[in-house]
Amino acid sequence: MSTDYAEMERDFVASLKEDTGRDLDGWMIAIRHSGHSDRNEIIDWLRHQGFQFSWASWLERIHHNGGRLVYGDDAGNIPPAARPRPPEATRQLDRRPFHAVPKTAPPAPPTPSVKPVATSRSDIERLLSDAKGLRPLADLVLREIGRAVPEAEFSARSSLIVIGTPAPFAALLPSPKALRLYANFGAAGIHRAKPADAVNKSLSTFSDMLLLDDARSIDEDFLRLIRIAARL
Repeated sequence: MSTDYAEMERDFVASLKEDTGRDLDGWMIAIRHSGHSDRNEIIDWLRHQGFQFSWASWLERIHHNGGRLVYGDDAGNIPPAARPRPPEATRQLDRRPFHAVPKTAPPAPPTPSVKPVATSRSDIERLLSDAKGLRPLADLVLREIGRAVPEAEFSARSSLIVIGTPAPFAALLPSPKALRLYANFGAAGIHRAKPADAVNKSLSTFSDMLLLDDARSIDEDFLRLIRIAARL
């Protein structure tokens, strides 16, 4: 059975007062008074108020919809194809922060372009913390890459989180203004990717770069590009 996003949204809004002490109108006023207008800043501010990423993203969407429900207002009168897509962050995998999970399989020989590095969870967490307000987005990016490529392994190399199977097929550079994802997308990335910049010189085999600053960019086309980069 497909998820009823209108019902999920109504349940979420109905429980706001009991769970948080504020109803929907109260949170709309609080968001306006927070001084934030950028979508990611609002989501980050809501997370500091105690919301998990998925509900913070949903509340931000309601705010940018003029305080009206995105799915619960007269949804039955809107053709399914014309309804807005549910927030990417409602996926089950997105509801918890990313953590590097050690692999039990013996490592394959590294490719010549990348030397093996000793990586712990703290190494990757340290790099993720560099994203500051975009940390939730960085968590989402790595989780979705893990969803698209289940055998993906993550390791820290200098300022980059390298992703391989185990041969590297992508690398993420976390930063506060935008996340940079390096890979080789070929012709498939012509409309989204930019030429890789100098930060990528330690992984010179990656010619393309995606700039990521919004959770809505982590869509099905993003997953398609990841699978292409991993040659799946």
